[in-house]
Amino acid sequence: MKLNLNHAYTKLDWFVILCVFMFPVTFLTVRHGVHVSLFALVLLAAYHFWSAKAPKIEWNYPIDPFILLTFAGLFLSVLLSQVFRGAMHFAAFDGPSRILLAGLVFLLLKSLNIPYIRILEIAIPLALICIFGIIVLRPLDPHWMGRYSMYFVDPNTLGSQAFILGLLSLLMISWDGRQSKALMVLQVLGGILGLYVSVGSGSRGGWLIAPFILLLILLLRFGDISHASNLQKQKMWLQTLAICIGICFVSLIGFYFSEKLSTRIISGYFEILHWFTGANLDTSAGTRLSMWKFGFQFANESLLFGYGEEKNMMQVLQGSPLNIAANETAINTMALTGPHSDILSKLLSAGLFGLGAYLSLLLVPFSIFWKRRNALDFNVKQAARIGLFYITGIFIAGLSNEQLSLKYLCTFYGMMVAVLLAQVFHKPSAGRIN
Repeated sequence: MKLNLNHAYTKLDWFVILCVFMFPVTFLTVRHGVHVSLFALVLLAAYHFWSAKAPKIEWNYPIDPFILLTFAGLFLSVLLSQVFRGAMHFAAFDGPSRILLAGLVFLLLKSLNIPYIRILEIAIPLALICIFGIIVLRPLDPHWMGRYSMYFVDPNTLGSQAFILGLLSLLMISWDGRQSKALMVLQVLGGILGLYVSVGSGSRGGWLIAPFILLLILLLRFGDISHASNLQKQKMWLQTLAICIGICFVSLIGFYFSEKLSTRIISGYFEILHWFTGANLDTSAGTRLSMWKFGFQFANESLLFGYGEEKNMMQVLQGSPLNIAANETAINTMALTGPHSDILSKLLSAGLFGLGAYLSLLLVPFSIFWKRRNALDFNVKQAARIGLFYITGIFIAGLSNEQLSLKYLCTFYGMMVAVLLAQVFHKPSAGRIN
């Protein structure tokens, strides 16, 4: 794996390459590490913007302002909510401000001729290998009863993010000879270890991503087949059938041989069943379902601007007329740990404006990636498709566990989308990492 230089990279290019390489590696391995890349690139963007030195940061109207507004959406929704309620709570801007800054990073990155997707091909599997190494070397946290976690990452978040990154590592593999065998081995190893960490974390919400990613793969594949020549179609259909059979086979083998996986899935089924029948509401899945039911009811009491994050939610929730015996467990859990849902989190904190900003943050880049999914340039095509997989994973995992709440999660999402959008909007790159 080396950088083939068809053109000379400057010191600035190498610094940016280092920052892009390090933000996935430090994401789940070093506390606050992912922020270093973000702030370094923000300072660099500010310097080049004000000094007008090459590379000059230019605005492409109307797409760049629209994308920057999308990155700023959560920040503006929180500001609007707090102004309307007359209560400023600056800590609530921590996460949204990181995403806003990532929008500025996007403006810098797209002005540079760097193959960012080639960097991520190495950084993501290497990050997963590092995560696995840390988990193996350190004892399990007894607080989580044998579930894998990091010293600053809970099992649900670790499992969801490791599952998403593990799938991305495997989906980045190119079987047409574009990649070296060493890189393919790295990606396969990183992908397998990422999935292994996710199984060990017991994050059932993260595992729900799998069928949706499979459906997206098939949808993209059918599109590729429809544009293929008659000679290629039969081969592509056979490859698609083999992929589906292989995925199903691996899933069944994992379910059969992994006690953690099978136990968590079976217990989840019965917990959901018992909640719907009313037999037992105080299970892990049952409590979450109760939180969602109660959360949407509670959100209707302040639908437009939400409740903010500055109040003692225990007092607010307990003072609600919805505080009845049936909602007691849901109220206590939500007050202590949040609603366990990105949709509910934004709705309760900033109302419909917060929910709209959150959905825009997902849907706007998703639509851009979708339009570029069949680009002729391989780097653009792969970045667009990886962007589709990534955002799908974040949305599905976010239904049952917040993925865009804490600062390091917001920073990583902002950086990933900024890097992939920069790749998609830039001209074909001259350099390539093999």
